[in-house]
Amino acid sequence: MKIVLLRVAHGIFSLYFLLCLIYLYYVGITAHFDYLLAVAVISLGLEGFTIFVLNNGDCPLIHIQRRIGDDKPFFELFLPPNVAKRAIPVFARITWVGVGILTIRVVLGLG
Repeated sequence: MKIVLLRVAHGIFSLYFLLCLIYLYYVGITAHFDYLLAVAVISLGLEGFTIFVLNNGDCPLIHIQRRIGDDKPFFELFLPPNVAKRAIPVFARITWVGVGILTIRVVLGLG
């Protein structure tokens, strides 16, 4: 039961960060700057810091998963293992591209 609850929580977190990423691109395309963008950028920044700086590229929830007996990484639940291992670096690159689009909009005054 703990494993299922953690997987559901992990899925909710993943959906939240995916929505933050989508919103980042939405603002990058439409130049509709608002407080929700700040929430999205801060959330993505904190997630990235936690994953890459504090956990050497691993999701912070992996430690809890292992403690309760679940050794299967989240992305391997629906992706082949070789693709799942690349998911976080790919999402990181996609995030940086979105940040770049926003930066270009701000620097060039296109918003």
